[in-house]
Parts: sequence; C-alpha cells; structure tokens
Amino acid sequence: MSTAEEFRVGWQTVTAAFLGIALGISSLYFYSLGIFIKPLSAEFGWSRGQASLGAMVGTLATAIACLPLGRMVDRYGSTQIAVVSLLLLGAGFAAMGLLTSGFASFIVLSGLLSVIGAGSNPLPFTRVVVAKFRRGRGIALGLALSGTGLGAMLIPALLGPFVADHGWRHGYLMLAGVIIVLLPVVVLLMRGAEEPPATSVAAVGIEDRFRPDRTFVTLGLVFFAMSIAVLGTVVHFVPMLTDEGFSPVRAGSTAAVIGLSAIMGRILVGLLLDRITASLVAAGLFLLTAGGLIALALFGASAAVAGAAIVGLAIGAEVHLMAFLVAVHFPRALYGRVYGALYTLFLIGGAIGPALFGYLFDLSSAYRLPLLISAGLLVIVALLINYLPGRQDDASPPHA
Repeated sequence: MSTAEEFRVGWQTVTAAFLGIALGISSLYFYSLGIFIKPLSAEFGWSRGQASLGAMVGTLATAIACLPLGRMVDRYGSTQIAVVSLLLLGAGFAAMGLLTSGFASFIVLSGLLSVIGAGSNPLPFTRVVVAKFRRGRGIALGLALSGTGLGAMLIPALLGPFVADHGWRHGYLMLAGVIIVLLPVVVLLMRGAEEPPATSVAAVGIEDRFRPDRTFVTLGLVFFAMSIAVLGTVVHFVPMLTDEGFSPVRAGSTAAVIGLSAIMGRILVGLLLDRITASLVAAGLFLLTAGGLIALALFGASAAVAGAAIVGLAIGAEVHLMAFLVAVHFPRALYGRVYGALYTLFLIGGAIGPALFGYLFDLSSAYRLPLLISAGLLVIVALLINYLPGRQDDASPPHA
C-alpha cells in the first residue's frame, strides 16, 4: 500500500489522534504549567522553586502511571483508556481551580490530576497510528503529534491573557471546559480508529519475554536527558520572558512561537524520518537546540523569538522520535510496554527539569545557569543517539 493509499484509509485515525493529543495531558496540562507559576507564587507567597514542584509531582505521578498503562493498552486497546482519561483530566482541572487552598492541596491535586489523566498522553494515540501506517509512518505520526504543537501555540497566547484578567482559578476551569466541549468529537473519531488489542497468547508471550537491552537503555538515557533540558526550558519560558520585562500578553505571544515551530517541526521530522536514518535526524536536532539555549542564556530577550522557534523544533521531535524508534526497533506487540517505559523515563526527566530550573533560578536569580546546563545535556544526547544498533523489529524498513 502506498503512502497516499494509507492516508485515504487512515485519515480518521490521524485526525482522532491529533485532537486527542491536543486535549491530553501532554498538551493542555504541560503547556499551561508556566502560566500558573507566577500567579500561584503571588497569591500564596511561594518561591519560584516551590511553585515548580507541582509540575514535578504531577510529571512523576504520570510517569509512574505509564508503566502499567503501557501493558493495559497492549492488552485491551487504546480507545476506552484514552477517552476515560480525557474525561478524568477535565475533572482534575476543575478540581485544581475549585479546591486548591494552599501548598499541600496544590501538590496533592497536581499528583491526582496526573494519575487519572495519564491515559490521555500520546501512548494510546500513537499506537493506533503505528498500526495503520507503514510507508508513511513518520509523517502520519508527525501530523498526529502536532496536537501538542497546537496546544503549545494556543495555550500561552490565549490562556496567559485570560489568567492575567480573570485569575488562575478561572484558568483551570477554562481548561476543564475545553475538554468537556471537544471530547464528543474525539469519541466519534476514535470509533473507527481502534485496532484489535494484542490479547493473543502469542502476543502476551512476546511481552513477557521483554527485557531491557542495549537499544532500550540507549533510548532511555537519550529521552531522559533530553526532557530535563527541553521541558525545563519550556515550563519556565514565560516566567523567563516576564523577568526580562515582557508583559504577560507579549510573553504569551512569544511563547506561542514554540507551538507553531513544534507543528512545523513534527511535519519536517516526519518527512525526514521516512527518508533518513532516525539517529542522524535526532542528533542534528539536538545540536541545533543546544545552540538555541546557549543563545537564550547569552542574549536573553533579544534571542527570545529565535530561541522559542528552536525549542519548538525540539518539542516537535521528542515524542515523535520516541514513537518512531519504538515502532522500528521493537515488535508491535511490545509497543505499549516499551513506549510506556521510555515515556516514564522521559517524564521523570521532565519532572526534574522544571524543578531544577526553578531552584537554580532561586540560587542565582537568573536563568543563564540552567540554560547552559541544558545545552550541555543536549550535546551529550546528540552523541549518544548514534550508538543505537540496527533495527530489531519484526518488519522491514518502510521502503524496503
């Protein structure tokens, strides 16, 4: 089947995955974190590091939930888990806005939201895309994962000014309302997108024989370190700009460049992955992002737009590369479990990154040090990704 034929058959799958990911925890929750840091700090008298702990706890909670989630998705399918998790994520946002009364309640509610909404991460959505596409897998994943880019573009531009005018509680309630309004569309699209779950005895046997190998360890280290660098930068991007004298509206508009660049990056990376070795694509992108972070550290506000564009490219590639590499290096029956384990490591890094940025800011009263550390990590992973062995999955390369 040609790429065009795959898209004629699978367009509904890509559309469902795009919208579901845009509404999910990796989009609405993650890209709104930076908007709430300063309003929460101002109301409750927290330091920047304390306000960042909600992101750390929430990300760690999602990471823990992703380990059993991958096994569940492999055995029972994607649709029910994704839809129920989106509904619960909306309820979690509402609880954050209505029930947060201090630091303890903020931390508990952040963790609860992240556990009950974990199934709305890209795992179940990319699984159905991988099952539907072969020759056009890279671009199909890129289009589906552009949902996070849409969130990264719209949330700072729309939610930032809304929170500035109406307060952070109404901001959380707004996020809940967006999910409730659009969830029926996701349900309708996902009805025709699901593939049969891997419940056969043979598939379960393969899963039970999985053990971490050199490929898994290499990928785990790459995505762990990358997430510390990139996600730490993204969460603190709006506070970084307002510290430079940007108004909340201007900071949100500048941060929205991350989302636009992420969408473009996912499409570009998707096209490249269908044609060029994935490790070369990844290494080049990591080095480019390291250069962008160095520019932000050295030149501050004058490099804000360029820095946002480059960081957006990295955001556009991270989970995309993960899904693609899991699909070509591991049997399909293991997709959920391997992706879930790698995504757990990715999220642990993502939990450390924002908190590390916050506490390094408290230590130095500036973002230069965490930006330079992050650039160094990206150089390391650019070298490490080239140590991946050849393909190990049960299928030939897409164009073989």
